[in-house]
Amino acid sequence: MWHKTWILCVFIGNLSTSLQAESKLRWEDCVWIGMERSGSLGLENVRSEIFPILTRDKWKQYLPKLGVHYFGIFSKNQEQIDQEYRDVRLQIQQLLYDGGETEREKQKIELRRLIHSEDKKLLKEKIFKSISLSYLNFNKLMLVDLLYQLRAERYRLEEKKREKESELGLLAKGELGFLKIWEVEFQSKKIHSESAKKLALLELKQAMSLDSRMSLFLEGGITETIRLFEPREIQTSDANHPVLKKVRLQMELAELEEESLENDWKPKLVLGGYVGKNGNLGFPLQNEIYGFSLGVQANLGGTSFQSNTQNGIQSEGNGIQRIPGYGPQPVGSGENAFQSGSIGLFDDMGRNKKVFESKMSVLQAKQDWKQSDISFQNQIQSVEIKVIELYGKYNLYLNNFKSNLFQLRSKREERKENLISELEYLKSEDEMFLGMETLLDHYFQYIANALELVLLLGENPFENRYYRLESKQFSSDLNDILDVWKERTHKKNSKTNEPKLINKYPFLMEESYESR
Repeated sequence: MWHKTWILCVFIGNLSTSLQAESKLRWEDCVWIGMERSGSLGLENVRSEIFPILTRDKWKQYLPKLGVHYFGIFSKNQEQIDQEYRDVRLQIQQLLYDGGETEREKQKIELRRLIHSEDKKLLKEKIFKSISLSYLNFNKLMLVDLLYQLRAERYRLEEKKREKESELGLLAKGELGFLKIWEVEFQSKKIHSESAKKLALLELKQAMSLDSRMSLFLEGGITETIRLFEPREIQTSDANHPVLKKVRLQMELAELEEESLENDWKPKLVLGGYVGKNGNLGFPLQNEIYGFSLGVQANLGGTSFQSNTQNGIQSEGNGIQRIPGYGPQPVGSGENAFQSGSIGLFDDMGRNKKVFESKMSVLQAKQDWKQSDISFQNQIQSVEIKVIELYGKYNLYLNNFKSNLFQLRSKREERKENLISELEYLKSEDEMFLGMETLLDHYFQYIANALELVLLLGENPFENRYYRLESKQFSSDLNDILDVWKERTHKKNSKTNEPKLINKYPFLMEESYESR
């Protein structure tokens, strides 16, 4: 963890110029940098900040609402007595009962937060997969390009041979510059290999959100750091994968929406009160006033009902009582009160439609959950079949290549003893070259498909049942083959250990508050 954090700090600090050569990056470093620089992921992190705000707002429904209210009337008309009235009061309202709607709204916000959290995990997996596949593809094309460079060295031997034959008069001068069709195809593939490697590097930079002009240096020897394991049959799948968990949460949210609609008949009770002063002689105000109110609101099958009761006391003098729907009414000293009520008959004509749509949303959410589970399990099995196939092909080509390589080494000795011609040896090596390219393709296809399966199963993408990213280099079959090709000392393979199964779900996909 500290190693990754240090690499990330060094990397971010040098982004304005270029990546320094000494900061060679491994697979996991590329992923962390890409995650840090992802604009879409940063936007989702900002969006997640709205949910605590919405939750706090809903909590405020339980708190009393305070307010200061001022009311004044002034009348100075001809042939009438001048009037002046001012009213200042402190008002308070408290929700007593709402049928549990506020609590349900809080639960809806929490469910939406959890859905957003799963969406963010899916986005992280998408970014992780994009960077990883680009990283693997670039490494594959680097090795393929290396093979073409090694093959080009052998190819130059053929050119020297023809020049020698031309000098000895064994080859016509007109044929010296003539290229055979297999030589043209080889040069064409070599040019294509160089271009493909450059394009793969640009693709990796784009996946990591890096400018194309930035220098990027990767640590080599990928085939010496990834240890492959034989695929084993999957016993259990991950029921808490973000795809499945998201549809379950959406189903819970739809059921909660239906529950809210079914309980909207329950009344809302609001208790209020006020205390203040009024007067007719300007400030300071002379008369004390106070009172309380009770409001009821309900929805009865599309018919709304509202009722309000207010009782107040005017200590002395005259005051004004403001009655909703009737305007200000003069009152004298002593007790004063009013009651009001209204029934809106079928004023919510679309309620039946809302009820129907709510039930349909629940049914659709349940259907989506079942279908997602089926599709998810089928996807796991299809990828598993592909992984097993690729591993079998990789081992088949690997064993065949080892056998052919042994024969090639024999031909190499025969060539040194002049038992066979250089051209005959080059043709044998050319067949090996094509086989090596196919072997590399199956090697990286296996890792790429295994990575997809690992993400579906919720396992660590760097250490799982299909492969393991080692912290130190080890002797691998592919590197032994390349060493033999380069005529280096053949190394003995190290023993392959069984994979260690670790905790589910990649650690870098979850925030500290998230679980799966």
